[in-house]
Amino acid sequence: MTSSLKVFVEAAAGQFDKAMAGATHDLSIGAMKAANIAADMAKQQGRANIAAAGFSRKWQNTLTTIVYPQKGVSPQPTVLLYHKIAYSEIFEEGGSIFGHPMLWLPLKDAPERIGRQRITPALYAKHVGKLFTIRQEGKPPLLAAKIRTGQKGKRGGIQLRTVPMFVGIDSVTLRDRFGIREVAAKVADQMPEIFAGVFNGDS
Repeated sequence: MTSSLKVFVEAAAGQFDKAMAGATHDLSIGAMKAANIAADMAKQQGRANIAAAGFSRKWQNTLTTIVYPQKGVSPQPTVLLYHKIAYSEIFEEGGSIFGHPMLWLPLKDAPERIGRQRITPALYAKHVGKLFTIRQEGKPPLLAAKIRTGQKGKRGGIQLRTVPMFVGIDSVTLRDRFGIREVAAKVADQMPEIFAGVFNGDS
C-alpha cells in the first residue's frame, strides 16, 4: 500500500535552549521564527528537488509544511514537511505496486483526465462509454472502447472502430525519483544557524 510522504524537520534536542539558557520567552519566539524560516526553505528546496526529477507543477506545489505548535510558542518547534498526493511516498523510496487483481494503465488514446480526476476505467465507463476486455494469448489484457470514426458504414450507419484504452498488469515497480528526506536533513542541520541569525537580528 502506498502512502503520502511525511518528514519531520527539527533541530537536535536542546540546541536552542542550551544556546540561550535563561531567556525562555525570547528563546521560544526566536525558535518559532527560525522554524518558520526553515519551513519555507524546506518547502522551496523540496519543490525544486521534485521539479528536477521531472514532476509537474502540481506535484511541486502539493509539497507543503506545517510548523508545530500551530498555536502559541515553543523553544523546540517542529516542522512537518509533507506531500498531499496520497501515493507520493513510492517516489521517495521506490518499490512495487500490486493490482487487486490488476493495475489498469491508460494507453495513448485514453483521455488523461475527466474533470480534475486522473482517468481510470471506472471514470471512463461512467462519463465516456462502455469498455470491454480483449484477451490475447501471451499478452496482457486490454480494455477497449468502440469509437466513432466519423465515416458512414455500408448501410448508412455510423462506423465504429475498436480502440484499446487501458492495459492490465499484475504489478509495477517504480524507482525512487526524488529525495525529500535528504532536503529535510540538510535544513535541520541549518536550524541552529538560522536561529542564531534570528536572535542576532540578521533575519
